[in-house]
Amino acid sequence: MSTQERRKMAEIEVGGHPTDVTFSPDGKRAYVSNRLDDTVSVIDVLSRKVIATLDVGDEPHGVLTDASGKHLYILNTSADSISVIDTSSLKELKRLSASRSPWSLSRSPDGSSIYVTNNLSRFVEFRTPSASEVTVIDTARAVVQDRIVVPGANLLQGVAWHPSGDFALITLNRTKNLVPMTRLLQGWTITNGLGIVWKDGRVDQVLLDEPGLCFPDPAGVAVTPDGRLALVTSSGSDRIAVVDVPKLIAMLRAACDDERRRVFPNHLGKPTEFIMTHIPTKYSPRGIIIAPDGKTAYVANALDDSLTVVDLERLEAVARIDLGGPEAITQVRFGERLFHSANGTFHRQFSCHSCHPDGHVDALTYDIEPDGIGISPVDNRTLRGILDTAPFKWEGTNPSLQRQCGPRLAVFFTRIQPFTLEELSALDNYICTIPRPPNRYRPLGAELTGAQRRGKASFERTVTNDGRMIPKENRCATCHFPPLYTDRQRHDVGTRNSLDRESHFDTPHLNNIYDSAPYLHNGIAETLEEIWTRYNPEDKHGVTNDMTKDQLNDLIEYIKTL
Repeated sequence: MSTQERRKMAEIEVGGHPTDVTFSPDGKRAYVSNRLDDTVSVIDVLSRKVIATLDVGDEPHGVLTDASGKHLYILNTSADSISVIDTSSLKELKRLSASRSPWSLSRSPDGSSIYVTNNLSRFVEFRTPSASEVTVIDTARAVVQDRIVVPGANLLQGVAWHPSGDFALITLNRTKNLVPMTRLLQGWTITNGLGIVWKDGRVDQVLLDEPGLCFPDPAGVAVTPDGRLALVTSSGSDRIAVVDVPKLIAMLRAACDDERRRVFPNHLGKPTEFIMTHIPTKYSPRGIIIAPDGKTAYVANALDDSLTVVDLERLEAVARIDLGGPEAITQVRFGERLFHSANGTFHRQFSCHSCHPDGHVDALTYDIEPDGIGISPVDNRTLRGILDTAPFKWEGTNPSLQRQCGPRLAVFFTRIQPFTLEELSALDNYICTIPRPPNRYRPLGAELTGAQRRGKASFERTVTNDGRMIPKENRCATCHFPPLYTDRQRHDVGTRNSLDRESHFDTPHLNNIYDSAPYLHNGIAETLEEIWTRYNPEDKHGVTNDMTKDQLNDLIEYIKTL
């Protein structure tokens, strides 16, 4: 891009689904994460050519170098890991453990640490509030130094250090998944906010929502070089919030600890004290950067194929830079915009993306009103690859996506007029196209390993270890057969508990099942192992109690390949 001429100068072909980009400190190289290919493209900036392609972990997202430029950090979102690359040899040195779904990075002004946001909540006890993590990397040793818990929050995405080095700002959601969706007006469904992560590990949270003016799906954040302003993108409402940072910090420091801990994270009236204005953008603004002189910001509009140019002295959008996308949008693209827009919900509080980021899961369990208030908690299921897997809902009562996303959605979720037939058809078409990423446990064309072959035999077995015949209804392959590994029927697998109204639940498909924890209808199983070691005492969910530890491990290795 030419910032002076405000136009596209060239395109550089990289890998599939390029997601993030960063420069080396000397500006000679750029590194681009390719989420679909599990690679990073290394670009020579002067020649505008890819000079190397690095194989990294599963679904790489954020990329950033340390201050010296010697190490490149890559967030492997689906693998919950961080690749550390030697930039001179372009070899991977090690992998660090992140939390769940690491997303974005920001380097402290002194270069000593990098803060990493994580998109999904940590595993928490059943029916307890979410708790997400900011992972802290010590750049001198290239190790994880600390794990800072952000209570009651999820979808930690954008992160930016303040130039003072005293704190970093992170975007977050505060999802009220433990209470029924009956109080949208008061903000008791999903609220959207900003976290202030102090360098000593303390965390403050404030909302970006105001009464009648929500700020759905905060995605990116950037701070001006003088530290005076923070700009936050709302991908669900197509605008930017301009935060007066000194006023925000003064408000926090004037409050007592109890007020900062209990009141500010839920107070819809406080944002009026520090939000200066909102600036409109185009469809689904996400990434944002500020020019070194602090006078201009550039916003990436993900579903408009454009950049919005913001004048930070006038605090208004002054230009749109076209990136060369198609002039006419398809029905699927229209559906994708609807999926990521909060315009279809009461007070624009949330979008489909708020609970299904990237068409996947937020890893939370919800109390859905039509299933009964306070009963029948349900795990949020992925939308990836759900074409031809009807019926929907855990109780299997919705025969189609049009039924799932139609008037029922308006009555119990969005609390506003339902989608028109045209909108519903577009949304349905988009959801049906959400792909599953390549399976990392079985690359295309690869043969099964020894453990996976043994697991396949256990999956398909008809007799127990001691020779007893397994009833057909208790065999894995009876309900989970290829290609979708679901019989699309409801079964009682012994997982009903005191909160459940029903005992029979829809059979989920098993494709890429390794990537959608937690498991079972109520999300009570944190891992695949727990399905059979903790929640199958009567062998109703397949006969597994006679299996040895090695057999169960092999079974799980095979299931991960499906």
